[in-house]
Amino acid sequence: MTIKMAVATAFTFLLVLAHGALAQSLYPLPPQPDGQAWPGAKWEEGVLPPQTKAPLEALLDDAMAREMSDVMGETRAIVIIYKGKMVAERYRDGFDPDTKQVSWSMAKSITSALVGTAVKRGMIADLDAPMPGPWAADDPRAAITWRQWLNMVDGLDYHEIGAKGLSNNDVVQMMFGKGRYDTIAYVKGLPMAEEPGTHWNYSTAGFHLLARAVQGLVAQKAHATPPAPEDMVDYANASLFTPIGMDARIEFDPAGTFMGGSLVWASARDFARFGYLYLRDGIWDGKRVLPEGWVDFSRTKSPADNVTVYGAGWWINAANADDIHPRGQGSALGPRDAFSAQGHEGQIIWVVPSRDLVIVRLGLMGNGGQSWPALYDWAQKVTMTFKEE
Repeated sequence: MTIKMAVATAFTFLLVLAHGALAQSLYPLPPQPDGQAWPGAKWEEGVLPPQTKAPLEALLDDAMAREMSDVMGETRAIVIIYKGKMVAERYRDGFDPDTKQVSWSMAKSITSALVGTAVKRGMIADLDAPMPGPWAADDPRAAITWRQWLNMVDGLDYHEIGAKGLSNNDVVQMMFGKGRYDTIAYVKGLPMAEEPGTHWNYSTAGFHLLARAVQGLVAQKAHATPPAPEDMVDYANASLFTPIGMDARIEFDPAGTFMGGSLVWASARDFARFGYLYLRDGIWDGKRVLPEGWVDFSRTKSPADNVTVYGAGWWINAANADDIHPRGQGSALGPRDAFSAQGHEGQIIWVVPSRDLVIVRLGLMGNGGQSWPALYDWAQKVTMTFKEE
């Protein structure tokens, strides 16, 4: 065993140990069914269980019939994977299985996975070590750890969900306002508001920083200064996308930073592949892509007391989600083991271990009003048409 492999193995042990108490309460992730082939170039098609077919098709018909002016907006793609087979697929006119659509904040889950691949490769030895960032070594912000950024407990004075007006919304200003040419330069100017580790605050900025930090590690290996976008593209493909057969495109700002909080382009089928990787505990075709324990870390509640619905780059389905979710997600119908990647305007990858299920819905809807609660409830109702394993 090499020193690098030993470090990665030791890290995995520490990762699992740190979250062991919480991970014990998580619903087990189902293994690949016996005799079921892993997805190849295309998904194998399956047949819906008899008790599922009618209620599920009614829910799919309802989603596809809605227009932009309706609650939940227009649905452009739906893909459902059950026990490793694609059992449902729908597209709006103008979209098809090959159409790449934007992830928006589902990219955070992908960036979290890329951090995991860096851990597996020994590029990150300790999640509780300070993450490389744009600040001087003696700046308190330079002490914020990888784990704190992943859990969104970094403590920066940053305003996104619930911001009052576009001029006060940091994600708008960072990506489309004065920070649009260099997102990291914008984040660099944000002061501290809380002690790191104590307060959860939804942050696209944090995941842009995570992406840039991984990009910097990749650049060190490639001896590239400044970090070259093409090196990060190669890394994302080699460490994550190619092993699972996912054809994805990552987007960079004009300064060359991968915008890992917002912008990954892929088809609905390919987003389903990413969800399936997490359903299978970071394993693909018998090979481990993510470190052991990484998926459980991702779906374990952030350590801050003011949140129950977020893990590390993934949303979780807490029982009180309707009371405390920052988007007002509506009733948490269940099942409680569901966890999801979610993006602006109604993008979701819904992973449900107890049903051996992945649901992808891509579309366009307003972020206000009842659209998010309606989408959240729709995904849960779709889930409940499948029996618990």
